[in-house]
Amino acid sequence: MTRAVLSSAFGLCLVAATLITAPVAAQEAGTASGQGTIDRLTWPKDAKEPTVEKVAFAPRYSYAYREGTGSAAMTWLILTEQPPPLKAWATAKDRAEARRLWSEKEKASFIAVQLNAKGGVELFFLCPGNGNVNTEMVSTINGLDSVVVAIAGRDGGRLKGTLSCGEGTCGDPPVYCTKKGDYVFDAPLLP
Repeated sequence: MTRAVLSSAFGLCLVAATLITAPVAAQEAGTASGQGTIDRLTWPKDAKEPTVEKVAFAPRYSYAYREGTGSAAMTWLILTEQPPPLKAWATAKDRAEARRLWSEKEKASFIAVQLNAKGGVELFFLCPGNGNVNTEMVSTINGLDSVVVAIAGRDGGRLKGTLSCGEGTCGDPPVYCTKKGDYVFDAPLLP
């Protein structure tokens, strides 16, 4: 009888441990690679224009999450150089502010892209590791968008694809006159 009770208790502990660790495992970042730059703006005293420093950006981590439903649904894609604190960000009331504060504290750079329900880029946020976030809109010159996200696959709760960004259009076929980034990602789609 004692053995049966102990076996049952042990079995329940194993089930509970599995259930507790399953959400934690689902909160792991995906991968990212590539190279680019993020502009770091500083305002010298009494200056009318900021000084722009190009900061190297080579992401290693990625993740994505959704907001809203239907035609108003947005998907956020985030690329970072350092492991992101996904559990803390998932429970934050303001995820964008949580990312900014993390960047400021950890001196960590990130890129955040807001995609609309059709997969088009709505907004592009870049943070050069100082907590200051540059917000960019997509511009189109001669048919080439300044930010292009190409989703190669949406399977098993993951987004796989590429992100390219730059300024101006040169040549035929069109390419960026100034390339600012070329990235590959395999991001889990988190709650």
